[in-house]
Amino acid sequence: MTHPLSGSLLGTAAGDAYGLPYEGLSPRRIGKCFVPRRYALIPLLHGGMVSDDTEHAVMAAQAWIDGAGDPEIFRRSLRGRLKWWFARLPAGIGLATLRSCLKMWLGLGLGRTGVYSAGNGPAMRASVLGVLCDDLDGLCRLVKISTELTHTDPKAYRGALAVALLAWYETRHPDWTTEAITAAILQQIGDNEFSDGLQTYVPDPKCGITGYMYHTVPAVFQTWQAYRDRPAEGLDSLIRQGGDTDTTAAVFGGIVGVRHGENLFAAVSGTWCEPLLTPDFFAALAKQADEARQSGRPQKARRFGGMVTFARNLLMMPVVLAHGFRRLLPPY
Repeated sequence: MTHPLSGSLLGTAAGDAYGLPYEGLSPRRIGKCFVPRRYALIPLLHGGMVSDDTEHAVMAAQAWIDGAGDPEIFRRSLRGRLKWWFARLPAGIGLATLRSCLKMWLGLGLGRTGVYSAGNGPAMRASVLGVLCDDLDGLCRLVKISTELTHTDPKAYRGALAVALLAWYETRHPDWTTEAITAAILQQIGDNEFSDGLQTYVPDPKCGITGYMYHTVPAVFQTWQAYRDRPAEGLDSLIRQGGDTDTTAAVFGGIVGVRHGENLFAAVSGTWCEPLLTPDFFAALAKQADEARQSGRPQKARRFGGMVTFARNLLMMPVVLAHGFRRLLPPY
């Protein structure tokens, strides 16, 4: 049986790489060029590569391992990892996260780097925290720390917390019904606008699901409710809805991956082109997390990055630019 953490990371990576080629496209256009269950970022190889969504999930897991869940160590570790991740020129980065990372490099204090934004960046980092934190109070605290490093709008925190709670329940109460889990989460979030959005949100038919937290998370929740035990179909559905496809698919994959990560990763065919973020790497992080939890002592989390990631990012830039230009061409 797949470890919940490695499963969540496998699901995140599969969703991210599967959805990345369609990011920013309308549902109509995706309907004309969608390649089901196959990576399409690097066409000849049917190659799959990840974006910031998977990298942020990994960094959150590493920061938890660094401190065995200690909030202050987690804060310092995640800040440092985000800062150096930014220095390696990641190909995909949201505006709020970019501004926050610049503030980190300018030396602003721990509580002064976030910007007032309700973007979905913190949701990328939330599922792994739901897997790793045993008690709900500790989970809320770490999600708040993770969110406010980059985003200070309360909606960003509530959306990220909803994702983390969903992964928490999937890890610890997989026998609960979707209705019971949803009701418990809505009670804990306590926000009428969020609750209404889960019931009423419909993606814009022209631009798809946006990066606004109260669009991304309701779309993911609705897909989880409909495809909880059919995760590959859920990925298909989210990607076909267009918009921020890599993030919506990655967040959904991180949640359902708790129980189905290995199968979900195997469901998308093609060549896995990531040099460091591999199933073996995710399994090694899961082993370290278990050691940290059992001993209660911080561990030195296995790293990714350095010159290998910098070179990978440089090589990926032409691919990203090519996809950007490709969007100017038919089919429209």
